[in-house]
Amino acid sequence: MPRRPRADAPGSWHHAINRAIGKRPYFETRSDQRYFLSRLAYEVRAGRIEVHAYCLMTTHFHLLLRSPVGELSEAMRRIQSAYSRHFNRSHKRDGPLIRARFFSKRVGSDAYRRAVVRYIDANAVRAGVVGRAINYEFGSARSFLTRSYPPWLATDWIASYSKVRSNRSEFDASAYLAAFGPPIGEDLDSLRSMIELRLSSPSELDPFEDLVGANPVDVQRWMASKARLADGMQIGLPVCGPALVSQTVDRYLQANGEWHFDTERRSWRGSKLAHTGLLRDLCSLPFSQIASLTGVSPWQVQKQARVHHKAMEQDQGYATIVAALAHSAVTATLGE
Repeated sequence: MPRRPRADAPGSWHHAINRAIGKRPYFETRSDQRYFLSRLAYEVRAGRIEVHAYCLMTTHFHLLLRSPVGELSEAMRRIQSAYSRHFNRSHKRDGPLIRARFFSKRVGSDAYRRAVVRYIDANAVRAGVVGRAINYEFGSARSFLTRSYPPWLATDWIASYSKVRSNRSEFDASAYLAAFGPPIGEDLDSLRSMIELRLSSPSELDPFEDLVGANPVDVQRWMASKARLADGMQIGLPVCGPALVSQTVDRYLQANGEWHFDTERRSWRGSKLAHTGLLRDLCSLPFSQIASLTGVSPWQVQKQARVHHKAMEQDQGYATIVAALAHSAVTATLGE
């Protein structure tokens, strides 16, 4: 099967990732990591990329890049080729090191860009390497929190966004944490799940601009528009992970009890319809995967999705509850 062309255009932003072959370490020493960063710096100086956030783990790396002139692929080819040669020389080995060409996903909105930075910063913490991102030597969070930047690290967008989010006139560690730091009690698995679902999705349709910062009424309008899209088949990129959807619906049930949507033939449990509908609309899951998660047949899931979309259009009470659930799940994912 031919590979999909990379969506690279001048000025575009990307979350770039790669791993070593056969689950082996990508970086074995601090010297390896420093050399990789030196190759990033070289491509920055050449004008092919801007590096806005990064984290180099033992087995893989994450980069938030801007492609100023549409040469992201060439820059990453040069970086990885040079690094592979260095690694093989240094460790007296031969053969391929890298699993495949690097993977990247377009980052089209400020809201998702913020989520990617938070995800990148959380990598070493979630892996148990350090307790706080500031303590990880090979992550950009340390640079921003200590205000000790390598000259090749772009700081303009991070600084500007931090000042807006924190309502401060100066960029400092407090402003950075207000914008990108983990909220108290944040569930990092929810953020990870959403990001990784997006990375595996072939869609480029991004609903973040419609949902982030929207109130429940606007979320309801968005979900009603989804209901009119041929049974939701034009699904876009996920804005939430499935575990958080389940938790959000469960919490509502515990606090408020069950609700129903009645058709001519039967009365449907609102929680069941909402769970299926939100897994489809917010997580962009195929019917087969929803069936696996909910323990019903794919046919039943399709039926529930149709009834959910019908209820969103016809029952204001149902639509109001589901929109509030969606709003809660999306804001929790983003740590709002």
